[in-house]
Amino acid sequence: MLPLPYLKVGYLTAPPADDPIAPHKHWERSQFILNHTELQQVNDSESAPVKVNALVEKAKRFIKVDVADIVSVSTCSDLTLPPGAGLCINTTHGPVFLVADTWESLDGWLDAIRLVYTIFARGKSDVLAGIVTG
Repeated sequence: MLPLPYLKVGYLTAPPADDPIAPHKHWERSQFILNHTELQQVNDSESAPVKVNALVEKAKRFIKVDVADIVSVSTCSDLTLPPGAGLCINTTHGPVFLVADTWESLDGWLDAIRLVYTIFARGKSDVLAGIVTG
């Protein structure tokens, strides 16, 4: 059973989008969605930037990985990552590190991302899009 219109929905721990090497205490567990074109961190608060004392705070940035930019996907065990099952997505823009709660959860993410990438690499993303958005 797929969580249509997505292929996978679940939680991963991620660094702030603007600081991928942030200390562990700044990493947050948040919801991610995978569809036929991208893996994206869900924006829980659809709020606009807040204006305080004539200064506009920057809107929070979220992690987004386009399937077309993926070079490889693998597990990783690294002491610089927070505790959990490490996921490394190598992209044309550099690596993206995320952490799943369990190794079983990580296996699901790996399978789903690899499936979407394989379909993309074979030029069949339109077929997948038709099934998912159907």
